[in-house]
Amino acid sequence: MNRTSERKTYEEALEKIKDICASREMSPSEVSTLLKRWGLASEKIQEITEKLKTEKFLDESRYAFAFVRDKIRLERWGLYKVKFALKQKGIPGPIAEEAIQSVDETEYREMVQSELLKKAKLMKGSSAQNWQKLARFGSSRGYEMEIMHDMLDEICRKTKGNR
Repeated sequence: MNRTSERKTYEEALEKIKDICASREMSPSEVSTLLKRWGLASEKIQEITEKLKTEKFLDESRYAFAFVRDKIRLERWGLYKVKFALKQKGIPGPIAEEAIQSVDETEYREMVQSELLKKAKLMKGSSAQNWQKLARFGSSRGYEMEIMHDMLDEICRKTKGNR
């Protein structure tokens, strides 16, 4: 039988999930999903989740800030994609918004520009075609069109001369 689908007692589940939460940040929905896989009843899942919150093993705000930081710096995601992912993970809107607001705007813009430049260097085609391709690429990463617009104009002008 798969270890994660193995039925656990309340005490076993609580100790195991504490170990996991101590090693990495988890959202309440991730904890619930894992506990369900372990075969715990809904009321026990609720009890464990509340206990984890009380003992500070689980903190939505701490999770949101870590998630935002990691997705932007490591995965190079845009704010739209990060915000959507936080919503999918059940993080309340005000907490997600506070974490999003913590992003350094200058650093974020530099990251977006860097990613668009990397992509532009791989592209062939007219300036107008590349602008559209880069806009789609950026949108798929969750970058805001307001931020990309001027960058795209400049990038397409610069890379046109290199062809």
